[in-house]
Amino acid sequence: MKQTDDFLLNGFTVIEDIYTTDEVETLLKQISQANTDKETFRKSGDLFAIRQFLKEVPSTLDTIFNERLKTVLKQLLGDKYFVVKSIYFDKPSTSNWYVSYHQDLTISVDKKISLEGFDFWTIKQNQFAVHYTFYKMW
Repeated sequence: MKQTDDFLLNGFTVIEDIYTTDEVETLLKQISQANTDKETFRKSGDLFAIRQFLKEVPSTLDTIFNERLKTVLKQLLGDKYFVVKSIYFDKPSTSNWYVSYHQDLTISVDKKISLEGFDFWTIKQNQFAVHYTFYKMW
């Protein structure tokens, strides 16, 4: 499977046709019905973002994790996968802020514990995040 090879080689893969037009419209409707008054929502003229997206808009879970996505995830990751971070961004085309290519090195966790290889703790919107050092210096 090409996606598996890409994922193992590059750490990502591009998969088309996961969502139908109706599913995308359903997601947009679910997002528009969310309570945006919480601190996990960021609204401005050039950005709309939701941290802890799946927690804040749980109505989207079944739409996002449709059978097509679950099949691909199982092929790529097996059946022991779980979400560690979910952020939604909607940046209007008129906004010109730039985000360069990068890899997020932190994962969200439910509590802070001392464990080798997990350093650089932060808290954003009452959510712990930690940098996992997946390499060892010899």
